[in-house]
Amino acid sequence: MMRAIWESRADTAIVTSQDLLGLGSEARMNIPSTLGNNWVWRAMPGVFDKQLAKKIRGKMEIYARLPQ
Repeated sequence: MMRAIWESRADTAIVTSQDLLGLGSEARMNIPSTLGNNWVWRAMPGVFDKQLAKKIRGKMEIYARLPQ
């Protein structure tokens, strides 16, 4: 899914934090058509580190999404 988003011709490509972190269904932000327990997921401290930034930058280089 992320590849399709980044390959798109759209000016802006938005990917969820959960996808960037490679998390599964346990990290869902919400479940449509349900009440309660939605929008409670929080990222753990330290997960957005230099290693992840380097990985994301590499993807942005591959898909030509860095500022010109």
